[in-house]
Amino acid sequence: MIKDMTMRIHTAFIPAALIVALLQAAPVCAAAAGSSSTDPVRVGALEQSKAEAATLLARGEAAKAYELYMRLLRTAPDDDDVNLGLARSAAKAKRWNQAVLAYETLLEKHPGEAGLYGELANVYMLLGDREAAERSLAVMRSLDGKSTTAETDEALDILESRYSGFQVHGKIRAGVQYDSNANLGPESNNVQLGMWSLTLDNAKAKESFGGYLGAELDLGWRPYRDSPWWLVADAHGFWRGHAESSLGNRNSQESQWGRGAVGIRHLSASTLAEARFKAEIFDYEFYQHVAACGPEATFLWAATPSLHLIFRGGFEWRDYSRDRPRNGLSGSTGAYARVFFGADNHELLLGGRYLGAGANKRDYRYDGWEGVARVLFKLPYGFELSPSLTFGQEYYQGPATILETRDRRDERVRAGLGLTYRINEAWSLEAGYQYTHNHSTSALYKYDQHFINTGIAWSF
Repeated sequence: MIKDMTMRIHTAFIPAALIVALLQAAPVCAAAAGSSSTDPVRVGALEQSKAEAATLLARGEAAKAYELYMRLLRTAPDDDDVNLGLARSAAKAKRWNQAVLAYETLLEKHPGEAGLYGELANVYMLLGDREAAERSLAVMRSLDGKSTTAETDEALDILESRYSGFQVHGKIRAGVQYDSNANLGPESNNVQLGMWSLTLDNAKAKESFGGYLGAELDLGWRPYRDSPWWLVADAHGFWRGHAESSLGNRNSQESQWGRGAVGIRHLSASTLAEARFKAEIFDYEFYQHVAACGPEATFLWAATPSLHLIFRGGFEWRDYSRDRPRNGLSGSTGAYARVFFGADNHELLLGGRYLGAGANKRDYRYDGWEGVARVLFKLPYGFELSPSLTFGQEYYQGPATILETRDRRDERVRAGLGLTYRINEAWSLEAGYQYTHNHSTSALYKYDQHFINTGIAWSF
């Protein structure tokens, strides 16, 4: 019971898709005396207005739903559906004192509804009154007979952290890997470049076992509890090493990647808008690196509880420490749709983006696009399965080498499958497989790659 209750508390007032789950999960009291009139016109109008208010709340338009429920309350003050809708819309619209009054009105009539005490506790936590929340959960425990004090205390701790004005989340990952083509090379040292047949040293694909280590940190701070504005920041780092020693001949036996960003975020009932300024660096053995910095932006609109539309874009200045002709501006812009489906809220992501790079040297400039499809299946016993498929093309403004006359064209297909097992809230096991096929007009960039990894992750 506490796990279900905790999930309701966690998601009761989060925007968009999870509102419907709460509306279905929490107990709805039987309709009462507010519709006692036998006038069919009045009864029909009341039911139609109640349906309209419930639809507004499900769409995340809490303020409009609250106003409609307030009007309905004057018409049908004893209707339980109206009072429950008023309580939930008030809480969602950040009118928490009105929400408390509405919940208390319901509980006077239905003191045995344990779920209502759980929702009331959530509102008290939003008000910052943990003692009142503890009293509500104590009554809930006495009614449901399943929850323990320790479990409800843990639920309150999670809520207190969630509603805190300063948020810290992160993840640390470590594992082992196998890469069939660690240097992204062609299948042979013998290549045909234009009219020339050449034998190159150390060009062909090299397979290698190895390991990886990653860390993520996301920070958020808002000036006061009701503020829709957040200051946000993130820091990420990743290291990958290969056992194949011959990769060291090209200074690519190990690599490091780091990122830091700061920005602002605006949250409403159905939208998220965010802008950050980032700085990144990708380095091979501290010998050669690519540094990048620039702005990025994200906008998410929860069109319905089960459909999110996502728009992302940004550009950056890239600096290549040992290949200056590649320096220049790069950017991308994309649009995606995320659909939630099924009783377990599985996810489907579909979308695409435009890619472009303007290098100092014309031959390295390109335009391109990439489409993606990814599904997340939430399976029993804590498993999650995520197949994915991407396809993209890049059109360069010159040949790949001076020996070739055709402008470089690349087509890339990438298919992946990820599996995660959640041991508990903090720890999980992860495994993945990814196949990449890159076709190019230049033999140097034709390659196939199979990549397998498995590891463990700790989230906080």
